[in-house]
Amino acid sequence: NYHSPVLLKETISSLSIIPNGIYIDATLGHGGHTIEILKQNATVYGFDQDPKNIEIATQRIKSEKLEKKFYPINQNFINIKSFLKKQKINKVNGLIADLGLSQNQQTGRDRGFSFNDTTSLDMRLNPKKQTLTAEEIINTYSFDQLYEIFTKIGQELYSKPLILQIIKERQKSPIKSGLKLAEIIRQYYKNKHLHSKTDPSTKVFLSLRIMVNKEYSNLTKLLNYTLEIIKSGGNASLITFHSGEDRIVKQFIQKNISKIIPQKPIKPSFEEIKKNPLSRSAILRSYKII
Repeated sequence: NYHSPVLLKETISSLSIIPNGIYIDATLGHGGHTIEILKQNATVYGFDQDPKNIEIATQRIKSEKLEKKFYPINQNFINIKSFLKKQKINKVNGLIADLGLSQNQQTGRDRGFSFNDTTSLDMRLNPKKQTLTAEEIINTYSFDQLYEIFTKIGQELYSKPLILQIIKERQKSPIKSGLKLAEIIRQYYKNKHLHSKTDPSTKVFLSLRIMVNKEYSNLTKLLNYTLEIIKSGGNASLITFHSGEDRIVKQFIQKNISKIIPQKPIKPSFEEIKKNPLSRSAILRSYKII
């Protein structure tokens, strides 16, 4: 089951793809957006630091017989600028970044992203190239360090009591799985009769993932790269999934961009959300490089 690309038609439309143009898919995933770009006879350099995603997307694109103009790169998108320089590619015609996790990452065992993962609390997108894990953060960081992560990144209202409970539990035995961490948080919410529209663990897990993968600082670098690597008249399209990411993109556009396409951000339709509930929080913002 391939991950369903979010806002597919809207994103492809916003790129205004030029046949024989060169495009960057900064977050390849399972290749859903890239396939549509390739169908318009353009070249795509697809970046993804998760080797499993590279494997899935490559096989999928080969099955569509679209591999001729596709180049998979198993690297974080912060390496785009240096990669293009090595390839002697001066500038590209456009860039897309879908900043959400692929479905296999969200639900897979041994990755630690899932609330119900019984075997891992890892959260690294590329375990071979990254060292810091969510397990290390949860089991070794001080109260103040965890408070900084949960409040500033995750905006968790009950950070203090949750951290105290986490520290209490880790003193008994290390917290080594997504399920164990989620159960600690869920139990606190239950005991205090607190209610949440989503799983009570959502904000803590999100903040850990962002911290482990340096998502905010990497996104800022990517946005700045678009000013340098995209040709005049080319477009950049970014899909965010939570307020922290969207704020970074929005503020960058307000400060650096004079041509926004369209003027208002695009959100999934009711029909898309019904088919793919994971799309419900997606926001697409696109802009033109002048």
